[in-house]
Amino acid sequence: MNTQETRKEANALLGQAESALIDGKVDEFDRMITDATTKMAEADKVDAAASQLKKLQGEFQKPLNTVPIASSDVAMYDPNDKTRTIKANYKPSSWVKGMPASAQPMWVQEQMGITQKEEAQFQTDTFVKWLRSPSDNEFWKSASADEVKAMQEETDAEGGYFVPEQFINQTIHDPGVPGSQLRPLCTVIRVSSKDGYVPTMGSATWAAIAEEAAYSDQTPAVGQVAFSLEKSGGLVKVTRELLEDSAVNLPALLTQVFQETAGRFEDVGIISGNDSTQYAGIMSNASVAFFTMANATSVVTADLIGTHYALNSQFRSNATWVMKSAINALINAIQVTGSGVTGIADITTSPSAFILGRPVVDTDVVSGLGATITSTEKIAIFGDFKNYYIFDRVGFTLRRNDSLFMQSDQVGFFASRRGDGQVGLTDAFKIPRAA
Repeated sequence: MNTQETRKEANALLGQAESALIDGKVDEFDRMITDATTKMAEADKVDAAASQLKKLQGEFQKPLNTVPIASSDVAMYDPNDKTRTIKANYKPSSWVKGMPASAQPMWVQEQMGITQKEEAQFQTDTFVKWLRSPSDNEFWKSASADEVKAMQEETDAEGGYFVPEQFINQTIHDPGVPGSQLRPLCTVIRVSSKDGYVPTMGSATWAAIAEEAAYSDQTPAVGQVAFSLEKSGGLVKVTRELLEDSAVNLPALLTQVFQETAGRFEDVGIISGNDSTQYAGIMSNASVAFFTMANATSVVTADLIGTHYALNSQFRSNATWVMKSAINALINAIQVTGSGVTGIADITTSPSAFILGRPVVDTDVVSGLGATITSTEKIAIFGDFKNYYIFDRVGFTLRRNDSLFMQSDQVGFFASRRGDGQVGLTDAFKIPRAA
């Protein structure tokens, strides 16, 4: 498939994504946007590769007698009259400097015993070396620190590893820790404005009414959950050379990296956000009740049972435990030692997976959850996360800008998301806290 057809498919996906968004099919919208972005990146990569190939073919197909002699004054034999010695004087070309004798014209090489294969290999090695470290390039000598501060080929740690002399088409990507683990548990709402609210309604009382008695007013309390969207994201600058020469799909890889980072940022907001630059966190909400544990420095079986049943019964059937791995290890140690577990086989039906039949999510990205048990430390959240609302105006997007950093020949990739998060029902959560 040519790049024109690929771009047509990408545009078609964008049209389908718009229709999906209108229909409220958020998952389909996100998938189509990702697919369209990937196809456009693939088309760009193919076009860039074709351009680079054409350029290289032009360089390597030059007549050999146009390659300069390394020395400005070299004595050699005239190939037509070997009895006569001549001198050659050539100026070095701009794209290679200081070439050794192997880069000299073929008739000179024949006199010196240098093969065409050796000459071609030298040219290839020289060009690859220049790509990775263009230290003689005048731009890199004159560029400001801000211009050079980007992913690039010249410095291995900033991108040069993507352009090695030999490359295996497999990328080792360190994700740090997993992306959003809590978003799938929450209620996600697509909104169309920066600010708004979701109305709430409390319960009513149902009571017996005697014959001829009047009905009593049982109007439920009405409230609202307000939201105000905030934007978060990041920028990566990539040199055009790296985009053209990289053996991997860099836009797709950057999308994966940014999505993981955005997910971790979102989890922090859900658990302990400040409701300003982050979501409104569950642990930051003063109306979410605590369950006070028996001890200040340890967790026992009674703490888990107490927290479990302190949550209203209508929320327990869909509740999830969220805690750090170190706390989960302490809880599983209760099962291992058997302390207080006698007759309660379901306290942990599977190590690290369930507590009293409810699933456990380990998250190690949040500072609001303690990794050790100390006085007044909040060690976990137990609750029905469907009662935490995530408001999405624009989901995760990765935008490419080819013009903003044109002076330094860099391409900018902007990743962003606009949204907010709020606790819907505070009664749906319980937080076990050390005494």
